[in-house]
Amino acid sequence: MDKKHLNISKIETYLHSIIDNIVSNNTYVGTPPETLKEDWDDICVIDVGPNIKDKDAYGKGVVLVWLYARPLANGAKNVAKMSELETKLNEVIKNAHDRTYRINRGATHSDYDSERKWHCNIVELNLIIV
Repeated sequence: MDKKHLNISKIETYLHSIIDNIVSNNTYVGTPPETLKEDWDDICVIDVGPNIKDKDAYGKGVVLVWLYARPLANGAKNVAKMSELETKLNEVIKNAHDRTYRINRGATHSDYDSERKWHCNIVELNLIIV
């Protein structure tokens, strides 16, 4: 394994390239934007964090993909939009064929971002780097 593939920036670039404009047109790496545009109804944030481990012959880690959906007018979670985002992410995972980065879906949980006042589902991606 070429150790440069363990670089967080390379992993972020790869994941952004396969997720952006497929899962969401508003895809960010690391953190969501400070300002949300009024016409946005979803955001996707790729969070690699410090979890990439060097196992000599390969690398491994967990990447969090935060799927945000603007709430309905009454403040309720927009379950239909969230389902659409998760379905698109599942397709990205299914179709991800890369010689270096192998991903599969791990655990998922939901949350509420009180700063943005949007609901989000957080999907863990298991990452193997060869």
